Order: sequence, then structure tokens, then C-alpha cells
Amino acid sequence: MKAHIQKPLWALFLLIIVSCGGDDDYTPTETIDTENPTPPTNLTATNKTETSLQLNWDVATDNVGVVKYAVFQNGNLINNEVTGTSLPIQNLTAETEYSFSVIAFDAEENESESSEILNTCTLAITLEYKTNLSEMGVFTGSLANMEPAEGVQLYEINSTLFTDYAKKQRLVRLPNCETMQYKGSDLLPEFPDNTLISKTFYYNKNDQDPSEGKIIIETRILLKINGNWQVGNYIWNEAQTEAVYTENGSVKPISYTNSDNETLNIDYQIPSKQDCFTCHNNNNTTLPIGMKLRSMNFTPSYTNQNQLAYLESIGMMEGVTSENISVLPDWADDATYDILERGRAYIDINCAHCHQPGGAVTNFNIDFRLETPFADTGIYANRGEIEARVQSTTPVYMMPQLGRTIVHEEAVTMLLEYLEAIER
Repeated sequence: MKAHIQKPLWALFLLIIVSCGGDDDYTPTETIDTENPTPPTNLTATNKTETSLQLNWDVATDNVGVVKYAVFQNGNLINNEVTGTSLPIQNLTAETEYSFSVIAFDAEENESESSEILNTCTLAITLEYKTNLSEMGVFTGSLANMEPAEGVQLYEINSTLFTDYAKKQRLVRLPNCETMQYKGSDLLPEFPDNTLISKTFYYNKNDQDPSEGKIIIETRILLKINGNWQVGNYIWNEAQTEAVYTENGSVKPISYTNSDNETLNIDYQIPSKQDCFTCHNNNNTTLPIGMKLRSMNFTPSYTNQNQLAYLESIGMMEGVTSENISVLPDWADDATYDILERGRAYIDINCAHCHQPGGAVTNFNIDFRLETPFADTGIYANRGEIEARVQSTTPVYMMPQLGRTIVHEEAVTMLLEYLEAIER
């Protein structure tokens, strides 16, 4: 009988290695992540100032996990190590449009598609009245040429306020990226803060030959600041090289030749700041008067299309079409409008800012606004007063009391016909 011989321990290990490790081609399998994250969504800008803003976005998703984001400004990478979902942006320029986008990365540097591009603007520097008109950014070049500066838009209204036959250039400037918004009526649109509206009053030295030059008197400016309108006035010097801010009223003698070759001498009244408030104030709120949508709903001289459509086409107006806005009749256009329409239009634009609820004159129980039904205006009951006052030049008694020193002869002829027509 043979004795049992126990094998040494090292031999057992050798046996296991030989039996299990004979395949020299074996390599372990490594899993590599190639899946891209989803694009960041809901990119927005908050906390905007004149020189900064904060970008915010929703977290992107990934099969393993997003570890960082890259942010692009105007197509250029500005930060590729953002670990959160927001980023403050500094050192921007006021009233300037920027575009931003964001890309997500996972740990393997797989990158997402870009987020949607966000176009946004920094805030405008708050407007204020400067000492000189040349500092207000209304005109470019020589002031006497009255050439609107870049971003300043000419506008016209269909039926105009009478100011002793003075001519007027009307301009509006909105901050970049902002528009006038339709508010559901044919009255004033909603203007953004830092809107500037200007109206420059002047005479041609000779209406028969405007190339002889202008006599520019004043530029009235409305500014919308922090939700409220402010009024200011600039008086031009004799050389027509500058206009200076003032809050005081004055009288300026004017002599010019009209289109009938008549020499007219007028003591033109420049209003004080309080005079401006008298007409532009309603229930202690200051508002523009002329830029009602119905007053701009026509084809002006500077373009061959409807003015509201034009303003929308250049990005200054939103939400309005000429079809859903009424038209303020041109009181001088007897070919298009009847005498009842023309009379109401003239009274609206020349008198209604004072003669309406909340206006400067409320003691006659009258409301001359065009939108007021005729039976509620008080025009018929006060027709005798209207007839007398529009033909008067007596201070305090005449109507309107501000803005004129002479009788508007052509309008009086029309108004007398109108007042006779409402008695029929």
C-alpha cells in the first residue's frame, strides 16, 4: 500500500493559473460615455442696469451629469467654467443690444447643442434736461438745419394745433430695444421710460421761398422718466446756433412773409413751464397731447405708406394696425370730411386738452374730446360762447387762452359754419 503524498501549496496555485489563464488575447471591457447633454433652456436676462445684467437658465440634463456650462456673448466665448445656472455679465454699454447663448458639458467633455439665442438690451441712461439743446441728442450737425439725430424719428399729425401760424417739426426718440405699445384704444400708446418727444416751432422767413431760411423760436421737449412725463423748453438764440433751457415764459416779436405775400408781425408767446402743465396735465398727471394713434393714422409727407404701419415696420410700434384705429379728421380737408367732422376735429385738437374731465377748465360742464358723444360735450349749449371766444384776442376771455395771440381766420370761418350746422 502506497503512502499518500500531499502536494505543496505553491503547486496548487500553479495549477489554478494554468487552468484559468491560458487565453493570452483577453482584455477587460471599458465603457466610454458618448452621450451629449440636452441644450440649456429658458435663457433669460434679469437685474438689468445700464452696464450689467444677469443671465439665468434651466439646468441641462445628461445620462451621467452636467458638470459645467460655456457662455457666449455676441458669438464669442466669455466663460467656459460656469458650474451653476446663472452668470452676472459686467462692463456692458448702456442702451445696447447683446446676444447670448449657453452650451452644457458633461464630465467626458461631451457638449450639448446651443441654447436658443437671447437678444436683450441694457437699460438706457435716465434722461434729464441739459442746459443746451445741443446736449439733448435731438439734432445732428448744425442745429439750424434741424436734422434729426440717429434714432430720432420724424412724425406728423393729421389735424394740428394752431399757434399763430407757426410751423412745427415733431420728433420722437425711443430707447433701443423699446417700442410704443398699443393699449387697446386709438388714444395714446404706451411709451417706454426714456422716451423723448420734441416739437420745434419756427416760421419761414418767406413762405413763398423757404430757401431764404427759418426763424426758429423754441423746442419743447417731453421726457418720460421713471413712469412720469416731464416738460421742458429750449429757447433759440438769434444766430440759430443754440437753444437754452428755460422755465420762464416770454414774448418774441416775429415778422415774416406768408404765402399770400403779406408781411405778418406777431408777438409770439413762449410758454412758461406752468403754461405747459396747464395744457398737458390731467388729474395731476402730465401726458403728451398730439401723439394719439388716431392723429397719426394717415399717410404723412415723409413716407408713402400709412404712418402707423411705417412706425411698426421700423420697430417703433407694436400691436397696432391702421384698420383697428379711427382717424382724426383733418379739419382743413373739406373734400374728404363734412363740416360736422371737421368742427369736432378742430375743437378736439385745440380745446379738449383743457375742456375735459380732469383738465384745466372744468367749470362749464363741458367735454370737448372727440370720443365723447356730441350730446354730452356741451358744445351745443355753449355754441354762443364758442363763437365769441374763438374770434376774440382778449386775454383770459379768448379761446384757446394759450398758444395764440391772433385770430385763426380760416378756422373761424369753418367753425362758424359748424356752429350753424349743429342748429339745424
